[in-house]
Amino acid sequence: MIKVTKDLLKHLEELSKVGVSEEERAKLAESIQEILDYMKLLDEVDVSDVDIMYTPIEGSASLRKDEVRKFPSEKIVKNFPEEEKNQAKVPPILG
Repeated sequence: MIKVTKDLLKHLEELSKVGVSEEERAKLAESIQEILDYMKLLDEVDVSDVDIMYTPIEGSASLRKDEVRKFPSEKIVKNFPEEEKNQAKVPPILG
């Protein structure tokens, strides 16, 4: 059973890039522990006679034909907050 510790919470905060206060951290630890305890109940369910299910949809999903479609660039560019020389302007990714 996973136990929610301060180290685990700190690690999760770093992974999610979310900072929380000490008060929020205590509530978060309690909530996560409740979720994990509830999930532990699933270990008690006997699924030995249940067939493996790869998807809840029976049969295969119908796929549309893959085809190239042309769109006027003016219409696409209008959906972006900024444009420059009829091209969508986006924030830089690196530095």
